[in-house]
Amino acid sequence: MLPLKLDHIIHYVQKLPDFKFPGNLLKIHPGGKHEQLGTFNRLVYVENAYLELLDVYKTEQLQKIVKTEEGRVTFPSQIVQDHFHQGFKSIAFQTDDIDQVKADLESRDVEVIGPVNMERVNKKGEKIKWRLLYLADPDYRVKPPFFIQWNEPNDVREQQLSQLRQQNFKIRMIGIHSSERAHTVAKWQTWFDMQVVEENEQYTDLKLNNDDIIFRIFVADHSGYQTVVLQDTSATDPYTINIRGAQYRFEV
Repeated sequence: MLPLKLDHIIHYVQKLPDFKFPGNLLKIHPGGKHEQLGTFNRLVYVENAYLELLDVYKTEQLQKIVKTEEGRVTFPSQIVQDHFHQGFKSIAFQTDDIDQVKADLESRDVEVIGPVNMERVNKKGEKIKWRLLYLADPDYRVKPPFFIQWNEPNDVREQQLSQLRQQNFKIRMIGIHSSERAHTVAKWQTWFDMQVVEENEQYTDLKLNNDDIIFRIFVADHSGYQTVVLQDTSATDPYTINIRGAQYRFEV
C-alpha cells in the first residue's frame, strides 16, 4: 500500500463553542461546518498532526444520514452509535493517492465506500475540499480509521498550517481498547500494512511504515479510542488531562 501517516484524531465535544483546555494549554483554532453532515469543528494543530474537536448542530440530519449505507461509516457516525457520549471517535490516515489506496484494498477483497468528495466553509468564507475513503467491512471491533486526501498539495497545505502548529507538542501514541485484541490487530495489519513493534499480555503496539506514531491496542471489555499521548518538550514532569470523555497524557 502507498505510504500513510496520521492526519488527525476526532474528539466529540458537546457545546463546543464554549469549550477550552485547562489554561488554554492546547490552542483551539476556528474550523467550519460540514453542511452535508450537520456537524462543525474546531481545530488544534500540533507538530505532527492535528486534533479535530467536533460537535453536532443538526442532530436529526446526522441521525438520518447514519442510517444510510454510506452514512454508517462516515467519520461522525460513531457519535450516534455511542448515543452521543463525548470522547474520541475516529482517526484519519493521510494519503497522496486515495484512488490507489482504494484499488489496493479492493485487490485484497476489502470492501470500501468512496472516495467521497467533502468540503467545508471556514470563517473567512473559503471552501476547503478533500476526499475520504471508508472501510465498509462490518467485521471489526474498533471503528477503523478512514483515509483522507486533501485537495491541496501537502507542501502548500503545510505552509499554510505551519504558523498554527504548537511545535512543543507532538503525538507519540494513541491508546485503543478492543474487546478482541487479536482480531483488531489482524484487521489493522491487513487494512493498513501495519507492523507489530511490541506485544505482551496487555497490549500490542502497531506502527505504520511511514509514521513513528504508535497505535497501542489494549485488551478491554469495551472497544474504542481512549487516549492520546503527546510529548511536551516544555514540561519537566508528565501530566494527564481527562476531559469530555477523553484522556490526554503528556510526556516529557
